[in-house]
Amino acid sequence: MDYASLLNEQQLAAVKTTSQHVRIIAGAGSGKTRVLTYRISYLISNMGVDPSKILAIAFTNKVAAEMKDRACKLVPDSAFFLHVSTFHSFCARFLRAESKAINYPIGFTIFDEDDQTALVKNIAVDFGYKKGDKIVKMALDYIRDKKCRGEYPEDIVINREAFDEEKECLRFFAAYEEKKTAMFCLDFDDLLLKTIKVLVDNPDIQYRWSHRFDHILVDEFQDTNDVQYKLMKLLMRSDTSVYVVGDPDQTIYTWRGANQNIILNFTKEFPDAETIILDRNYRSTKTILDAANLLISKNKKRVPKNLYTLDGAGEAIDIKRLPNAEGEAKYVIQQIMKLANKTTPPNYKNIAVLYRSSYATRPFEAEFAAHGIPYRVFGGLRFYQRMEVKDVLAYFRLLLNPLDDVSFERIANVPKRGVGDTSIDTIRAEAKQANLSEYNYMLTLNPSESNLSPRVITAMTVLLGKMEATKKKLLDNFEVYSSVLKDFITDIGYYAYIAEDEDVDEDRVANVNALFDDITHFIANNPESTFDDYLQNVTLLTSQDDMNEGNYVSLMTIHIAKGLEFDYVFVIAMNEGSFPSMRAENESGHDGKEEERRLAYVAMTRAKKRLFMTCNTGYSFVSDSHAIPSEFFEDAGLKFPPTEYQEGYGDYHSGYGRPDHSTGWKTTHQGTSSFFSDGDAIDPFQKEPEPEVAEAKPATNGITDWKVGDIAVHEKFGEGEVLSIIDNSIIVVNFVSCGKKTLLANHPMLSRKASKGGLA
Repeated sequence: MDYASLLNEQQLAAVKTTSQHVRIIAGAGSGKTRVLTYRISYLISNMGVDPSKILAIAFTNKVAAEMKDRACKLVPDSAFFLHVSTFHSFCARFLRAESKAINYPIGFTIFDEDDQTALVKNIAVDFGYKKGDKIVKMALDYIRDKKCRGEYPEDIVINREAFDEEKECLRFFAAYEEKKTAMFCLDFDDLLLKTIKVLVDNPDIQYRWSHRFDHILVDEFQDTNDVQYKLMKLLMRSDTSVYVVGDPDQTIYTWRGANQNIILNFTKEFPDAETIILDRNYRSTKTILDAANLLISKNKKRVPKNLYTLDGAGEAIDIKRLPNAEGEAKYVIQQIMKLANKTTPPNYKNIAVLYRSSYATRPFEAEFAAHGIPYRVFGGLRFYQRMEVKDVLAYFRLLLNPLDDVSFERIANVPKRGVGDTSIDTIRAEAKQANLSEYNYMLTLNPSESNLSPRVITAMTVLLGKMEATKKKLLDNFEVYSSVLKDFITDIGYYAYIAEDEDVDEDRVANVNALFDDITHFIANNPESTFDDYLQNVTLLTSQDDMNEGNYVSLMTIHIAKGLEFDYVFVIAMNEGSFPSMRAENESGHDGKEEERRLAYVAMTRAKKRLFMTCNTGYSFVSDSHAIPSEFFEDAGLKFPPTEYQEGYGDYHSGYGRPDHSTGWKTTHQGTSSFFSDGDAIDPFQKEPEPEVAEAKPATNGITDWKVGDIAVHEKFGEGEVLSIIDNSIIVVNFVSCGKKTLLANHPMLSRKASKGGLA
């Protein structure tokens, strides 16, 4: 392979280096993924490295898959042997391989944030609180903060409380760990911490794994935290080659534990390290890069570099200050319409609206809907977090791990089988008394010794019988597990249960079917995989892993936008107190300001062709005053035009000035979950029907003989053709107005206009 013809001078040096310790400072849009994949190819093809001796770590599953796919195209014979994953995925596989060292079964369950919350809420009830009490969130934040620092309850000694209720939070933490361990469950932080503990406590295991890899490559190294760095060093020998790629100017996750000093001090840790800077940008115009370079040059903690491009200057950056948030939204939407309407039909898919905090989107979403512009908010509900998907996954997890009480309580009354909160409380108490998990307690229940009603006992006995039968089928392995699982979900009546949901904007049956499509796709791509492997994969997905292309405007926080690029980028709500965030500055001082500036730098460098940056001067409840433009405009050398206030964007209010920071600011705390979850594409063309007087309706439509090809009429969805029939009780109809919907065949809102053979 002629690498010199495929790479620029710096990229080629980065790919061919023979140094043992290498730090690649890769500026935004400089082709770092290309360098990493060609480096893997070069190691195998030109340096004779065994591909199984290479471990590559990426920041998200999506990037890991892309990196492995690209590398495998360059060295196709090595595909099976390459190890490319995230830190968490690597640790999950490590712990399953070394499960005896932590006294866990191979099929342990991985908790996501929702599972953590459910468990802490149950602990709150045990402690005499209500599930909605403030202590629940305090305890969750405390647990996550301590584990991010690598601490467990036994490591914490409180001589003087750092805040009110710290001792109570520690009590929650201890109960959380005890209950989680009893269920053989691990949360995301456990994956790293338990892996480190196994390596530290077992020299033989550490020796074996450190000799498994000769080359360790880490992407997005600037966002590595202390725990991940410790893990990386435990996997090294004195002669292991380490190759890290990152950009200190894009460190934006310190609030989640990222330690910028790790990449900045790499040459102190490894004095022989070679540093190569990739500063040629292949994404943005010269105008955008010049402004971004000027902005980030105001930071002190960085490796100096200036991004450049061989392409043209491009169009000027459009900056605008509007009188209020509504006017700002109107301006942005009008510019988006101009860009999209350059083609027929309008093209929205290369347009993104980025913001510091999620609350900024309210007036923009209203304006999108008013103009009929499709958009999708990344940071809302991800596919794997949807109610029906989490229900089905909870069943699957319980099939693998009968000690998982969180999953048991989620599905006990889904579909409804008369097992209410009181019954759940009884099961929980009796199972605790018997020293059994809730599933195993119900499986071995003696009805005469329980306070549960006969009706509840019967319902649960039927359900658990079906689950045990499904477990046997999975063990028999006669069919692909996707088929066995779909039969089980159908058998327990879950399809019929969610088909009753008449939400126009959400086809829940279709979402469950999409989940099974996903399982089938996973099996096809990983034919040797197990059901356990699939569950691990979906639990470790992030927001970007859910992203797919569609003709809509993308709205997301800058944290989510990291690593992405768009032709046209709008950075909105750039006001002092909001962006930069006064909360970040108050909590972290100068370091907080530098991180906020890095966020602005990341936002600006997402743009390929044009960059728009806006703010408004309306009254702000964040700053308790009239808003003023972010200082980042000035830092980037951007000046507002003298005649910027235009008609049609609201009334201009001139009474504003820089807030007095000494008096404090009203801040809105944004939880970390807002940075890592997705939502649906919103169809603004759907309108609410006019309210009507409710009439008594029959319980069913009386139709029991639907056929493929029949013409159905639905009171909400209109007319459509029957495409398929599921179990004679559910039909899939392709409606003219809104596409495919999965419905109960006998629903009273459904009628038949014509059968396949003629009129009804």
